[in-house]
Amino acid sequence: MKEESHVKQEQLVEAALRRFSHFGVAKTTLTEVADDLSISKQTLFYYFPDKQSLVNAVIDKLSEEYYDELEHEISQAESVEDALLQITEVKSHFLEKYYMLMSSVDHRELFNTDYIKTRKKTHITAEIRIITRLLQQGSEKGELRALDASKTAILLSETLYAFSRCLKDHQGVFPEKAAFTKVLQSQQEAIKLFYQGLKKETWKA
Repeated sequence: MKEESHVKQEQLVEAALRRFSHFGVAKTTLTEVADDLSISKQTLFYYFPDKQSLVNAVIDKLSEEYYDELEHEISQAESVEDALLQITEVKSHFLEKYYMLMSSVDHRELFNTDYIKTRKKTHITAEIRIITRLLQQGSEKGELRALDASKTAILLSETLYAFSRCLKDHQGVFPEKAAFTKVLQSQQEAIKLFYQGLKKETWKA
């Protein structure tokens, strides 16, 4: 019974994600999600009593998908620089893929809950942890000079985040898809500058 329950929940989350990604959260109703799976609204309510709980589940699923893809891409990188660049590539890809969902994040009540705010903080912490790990590994294998990996990771993370925040603040809304290219280029230029300052002069890939 538990296994069937898990499958149904997963199907509901995937159906909601498809709707949110195509129409946005505000324009998606729970009835539409239930109809997509040919189930009753009462069945949906059994697993997700309200829209907020379903949004939370979708965010959790996206987080898992994001970090799985990120770790895969990082594992293929040939240098710390390449790995750091992949962080911006994967993030940009996700923002474009789930644009309709992400564009709701800052100005919809469903995304201003304590749960979502905690999720954002967890995401930032996880990303800093990944960058710290990459910097430590780079220093240990002689690619990077000796450094405070944790402090440097925080500084780099804040720098990358600032580019996207400045663009959003300037427009007053979530940026258009075309703006992601500008943000991506700025972030990657910043990474290259950081890397050149951290790389050992004797290092050769």
